[in-house]
Amino acid sequence: MFPFDAIAVGLAVAVLISIVWTSFRVGISPMPSSQKAQKAIISAIPENTHGLIIDLGSGWGSIVFPLARSFPLATIRGIELSLIPWAFSRVRALLSRHSNLDIQRGNFQTTSLDGAEVIVCYLFPEGMESLRAKFEEELKPNTLIVSNTFRLAGWEPEEVITLDDIHQTPIYRYRVPAK
Repeated sequence: MFPFDAIAVGLAVAVLISIVWTSFRVGISPMPSSQKAQKAIISAIPENTHGLIIDLGSGWGSIVFPLARSFPLATIRGIELSLIPWAFSRVRALLSRHSNLDIQRGNFQTTSLDGAEVIVCYLFPEGMESLRAKFEEELKPNTLIVSNTFRLAGWEPEEVITLDDIHQTPIYRYRVPAK
């Protein structure tokens, strides 16, 4: 094996271990949203949105980049804990030159959601359940929450968009209730 091959294999193993370790810690691996889901999520957000849109668990950036293009007057913030997807998105953001896009590395469970006009997420049932109290505590009434695939237990969606795909994937649109 040539030295370059050993380095490449070592890097590949390190990347894999990093993704698997973070996936084990948080309970889910970074999964990109399909193009149909991206379009549905964007259509679920009012065109005149100019405030802060936060993607919780932004992964490889499959939602934040289309959001940055679709809402150029809004601030788009992606929050991702896993090192490799975060670094990939960060480099991609620097190369894309979207001035309204900010990719942050962090745990969305401990990151403030203050000031968000829209929350976007593609998580997992337990992740959604753990966020319910955070949403109720930190978000203003009427803040829009758009969830790919997974319901927010105990909340009634104001709309469910069903994708025309093999899974009939639901996109849930919620509003934070009055306190």
